[in-house]
Formats: sequence, structure tokens, C-alpha cells
Amino acid sequence: MKHTKSRWARSPEQCAAVFRIRTQRAERVYRHNLGAYGGRGVILLHGQGNEPMLSMKYGKYSMKWNGCEIIACANVLTFLGRGELLPQIVREFMLNGMTFIFPSGYWGTAPKQLWRFFESRGIVYRSCRRTDELEREAAQAECGIVSFWNNRLSTARLMGLDFFSGGLHTVAFRRTVRGYEVYDLHTYDTSPRRFSTLAEIYEDKRFIIGYLFYK
Repeated sequence: MKHTKSRWARSPEQCAAVFRIRTQRAERVYRHNLGAYGGRGVILLHGQGNEPMLSMKYGKYSMKWNGCEIIACANVLTFLGRGELLPQIVREFMLNGMTFIFPSGYWGTAPKQLWRFFESRGIVYRSCRRTDELEREAAQAECGIVSFWNNRLSTARLMGLDFFSGGLHTVAFRRTVRGYEVYDLHTYDTSPRRFSTLAEIYEDKRFIIGYLFYK
């Protein structure tokens, strides 16, 4: 799937001068994250409450709090044999203003904007706005990403204004002969969780968007 072409910066030099404050913040975080990453190579990332994510930052916050979308994107690259170092991915997300609602990164990354990152790499993907589409098409995909709100919309509390109260989460998954392996489903996971169907991943959650990827 192709969207309208989106400009994507991979370094500060490629950012417009008007984004100087954003660029300076991204470079400070990048230097910090290089140290926190500790010379690790390309690795699959599990729970974001573990190292190196615990000590790394995205915006003003530890990636333990807001790093799930970036972790999912990094894992998909690794699934596809195109893995990249996590500090550079975080850097690019900050340079390109990928945070959701708050520039500080409090709410993490906008799930519906993740396509920009994959298009910058020329990666073939399909975005799915409905669960039935995601579940049907996943059988032909190598791997994918799914984002969901952690709570169901309530009309009993605050007249439905608790829409954001549970936060959102994004995970990467890959297809196996027995179903699906899911990475970073819970904060302190140290290995993937296995499910027979995709629907089990976001059971009792509010689906936002899914992406599918092909080798």
C-alpha cells in the first residue's frame, strides 16, 4: 500500500531549519541512547521494562513508558532480515515528529503514522483498519503490527470521557506453523508469547490499526 509521499529525515541535516528545537532534542536523546544501548547489535526486543529499553529514552520518558511502537517497528525490521540499531530508529522517530498528541512523547507514537517509517525503507506493507481484514490477510503475511487501546470505551464513567484512560499499546507479531508469536505484549516479557489466533492478542481491547508485511 502506498500513501501520499511523505518526506522522512534520517539525520539532522535532512530536517528543515524550522524544526531546530526538535532536532536538538533528538540529538541529545540519541547520544544518551547510544550509551544506554551499550554496543548491542541488532536484537529482537521483548518486554520494554527490560534493558536496554528501560535505560533508553523517547522524548522525555523512558522507553519502558512509551517505547512500544518503536520496539514493534524495530522487531518487524529484524523479522524481515533488515534489522537496524534501536538508537537510530528512536532518533528518526523524534526527527520526524512521530509522537502521538504530545511532543514530549508521553503518549508514545501515533500508530496510524507508522507507515511513514516503513515507506522510508521501501518496505511492502498493508494497513488494516478492521480486525476482520487483519485476521483474514495475516495468513499470507510474514509478520505484522497491531495497535489497540488497553480499555474498552465506557459510557458509565465520565460519559465516555475515559477514552484515553487505559493508554494504548502496540506489538509486533510473526506467523508460525502453530499460530503467532507476539513480542513485548507485557512490560517484563523476556520471550515471545504464543497465540493460536490474532484475535486473542487484542481480546477485550479496542483495535486501532494493524499492519502486515511480506518478504
